[in-house]
Formats: sequence, C-alpha cells, structure tokens
Amino acid sequence: MNGKTLALCIGLCLVLSSSMALGEKATVPDTTKVTRIETVAMAKVIGPDLTVTSAKVLDDPIVFFGRKLVLVHLEITVKNAGTAAVTKDFNVGAEGRATDGNVYGFDYMAPGEDEMERGGVLCTGLAAGAEKTYRGILILNPQPITATMQPGSNYEIKAMVDYNLDPDAGYYDWGVSETDETNNELTIYYPPISLMLAPVLMASQLK
Repeated sequence: MNGKTLALCIGLCLVLSSSMALGEKATVPDTTKVTRIETVAMAKVIGPDLTVTSAKVLDDPIVFFGRKLVLVHLEITVKNAGTAAVTKDFNVGAEGRATDGNVYGFDYMAPGEDEMERGGVLCTGLAAGAEKTYRGILILNPQPITATMQPGSNYEIKAMVDYNLDPDAGYYDWGVSETDETNNELTIYYPPISLMLAPVLMASQLK
C-alpha cells in the first residue's frame, strides 16, 4: 500500500468515526426541556376550580298571571374540581328566559340559604374535590316588566357559579381566582331538547 492510499484510508476512518459520534449526540434527549415543560403544565393545574357539574328543572314551571311571574324549580350542583380548597365566598345561581315568550330573570334563591349581595345563593368555601347541590327557585318576569306576560312553554336556563351580572364587574375586586375560568356556566333547556324536537320529528314522519 503506497502513502496516498494509506492516507486516504486513515482520512476515511476519521470522517466515519466523526459522523457516528455526531449521530449519537443528536439522539440524546433534552431532558432539561422536557422537565421544564412538565413543571409549567403542573403549575397550571394547582389551585381551585369551580364548575357547574349539573343543572335540571325538577317540575313544570309555575305561572302566576296575577303576579306576572314564572317560578322555575331548579337544582344546581357545583364542584371544586381543583387541587386546592376555595376559601372565599362565592355565589351559585342562574338566569333564564322563555324561548317562545317574553319572560326573563336571574333571581335565584334556595330555602335555608343566604343570598349573596351580587345575586344568587351564598356559598362559603368549598374543599378540593367537594360538591354541593342547591334546590331553589328561579324567578322570571315579563320584559319589559310592564308588558303583558307571555310565559311561553320552552325555557333556556344558564346555571352559574362565581358569577357577576353587573356589566361594570371588571372594576371590582370579586370572585375566586381559578385555574380555569371558562367552565363556570352550564346551559340547559326545558323541556330537554330531545322532548322539544319530538313533535317536529313525529310530524315529519307523518308526511
């Protein structure tokens, strides 16, 4: 083997060994980055998280034409789905309206429960993972209040926890600081959507 061939073989071996070393280095995972991402993700879920888990109308709404109001017997269940207890006061309530009438309201009260100043039932704290159920009355009135009442028969109801219907609420220091502020409402319909659609489906089948 002459000198040029020997030099070429040595150079080729050096290039191959360098390429292998670089390839091995590229496959080493960046554990520092992964750990940092996991830490940030964990930090986001630590804390209280109030949510409405269920809401249902327990009976047919009661209409009082003389007093111009509709009473909706409404059950609301709320839960602290977070990892820390809620230590501040918060409210539980609802707003509702007739989708085929002119009544609307947001006054919700439950027997034996105090009412919060900004509306709804007062709840004083809730442990992590704990649930609480309220059975109360949602009051609906004509809109405007001087109008002839058309109570309707179909209702849309939004159950809420830790809410404020004051349009200037952003200027006040209120509410529980939660890990998720987007799950504080649950909209239901009475009768349930399936029952509301049943007559329409039956009529279409008879055609």
